[in-house]
Amino acid sequence: MASFRNSNVVMEFSDEGNSNSCDSLMSCGSYANNTTTATNYDAELLVEKFADISIRDFRTRRCFLVKRIEDLARELVTDIAKQKIPSFEYDDGRNSGWSSCSSGYHSTGDARERHIRFNGNAGRQRFTLLLHILNDAHRNLVNYLDKTDDAFYRTKRALFYMMKNEPIKRFVKKQAKVEWGIKNVTLLLDCSPWEIGYISTSKGLIAGDLTLHLKNPDRVIQFEQQNCRAVPDVVANICHIRTTAEFVLVVEKDSVFQKLKSEDCPKYNNCILVTGKGYPDIPTRMFVSLLSSKLKLPVYALVDANPYGFEIMCVYRFGTTNNLGYREQLLCPDMKWIGVHQHDLVKLGITRIKLTKNDLKKIRDLQNRSYIDQDFSKQLMEMRLGKAEIESVNKPAYHRFLTQYYIPMKIRHKKYF
Repeated sequence: MASFRNSNVVMEFSDEGNSNSCDSLMSCGSYANNTTTATNYDAELLVEKFADISIRDFRTRRCFLVKRIEDLARELVTDIAKQKIPSFEYDDGRNSGWSSCSSGYHSTGDARERHIRFNGNAGRQRFTLLLHILNDAHRNLVNYLDKTDDAFYRTKRALFYMMKNEPIKRFVKKQAKVEWGIKNVTLLLDCSPWEIGYISTSKGLIAGDLTLHLKNPDRVIQFEQQNCRAVPDVVANICHIRTTAEFVLVVEKDSVFQKLKSEDCPKYNNCILVTGKGYPDIPTRMFVSLLSSKLKLPVYALVDANPYGFEIMCVYRFGTTNNLGYREQLLCPDMKWIGVHQHDLVKLGITRIKLTKNDLKKIRDLQNRSYIDQDFSKQLMEMRLGKAEIESVNKPAYHRFLTQYYIPMKIRHKKYF
């Protein structure tokens, strides 16, 4: 097990002492007198961790989806032959809700059926769009039943531009229409978008000692502590992970990610540093979930002390009301929120910024969610006093304050929720 070298420094987040003094956070030594080292861990104590991940046989799955689409087509032909209005019926997932249980999600009632009928102008447009995407997905699945190259995958934006050059273009004037169509096709087929070849280019970034092996096609991605690379677009293709990191640190913003990377945070704290650049996309959420569930690494979140930062942490931890059918692959229920807490703002003497009407509205919305427990509710109540960003947690007199003091001490003394 790795050990901290700077054991003489202790950060105390207690209610005692001068609440406006940074010195009230230390005992058994001070920042000024502490001699820091290049790394916070002894290299000889690092333990390599790895995990092999079973991947569903892609050919079997693609054959199943081809059959599912063809069955739907036969049902439509049968309806037309019987002079019935053709329609698609499926559970739209809106009758499900959040949960604070380990799975992070539960159904709050019976399935809510959605009907898309070839009836009326709006209904015909939606029906035609779904039919067009089903046809495109079917063609793609058939063409790549036995192939594993990257050509199987296309971004949702690429599909949008392709459709702009086809007769259906008048139904897809905005990319949001295509995204709506793909989402509803996946609900109809009970699959994920990447299983039928549609992906979103990942915006997430990773830094740290990490090696990923991917299938379909086979390749290896090597991440480094001092450089960052993008989260893979298709996380479901990861078949092997190897790392010496002790934990995962998820930060809300790219600016903070770059600051911590420049401070050698992944090396100093022996961690994997991840950011979703704001609200995380599906690949980033799925990747964080994978590190937690397969490598059993602790995952910590560092977000702004405002309702939107809090919600971003909750998206990783509890998920959203979307993504029916594959939401469990995106959850990280064991994630711990290390900050920035309202208590930290008081102890570090950080000036709070007045909340806007939208901030207050967001707090009210969050308080009504089922996963909000007593601790979270208290934090949200205190948040009404004002907000602050991660960047404000900084003391110029202390070198690399976030990397060398705030983050490791919060984790060591379990000052998280």
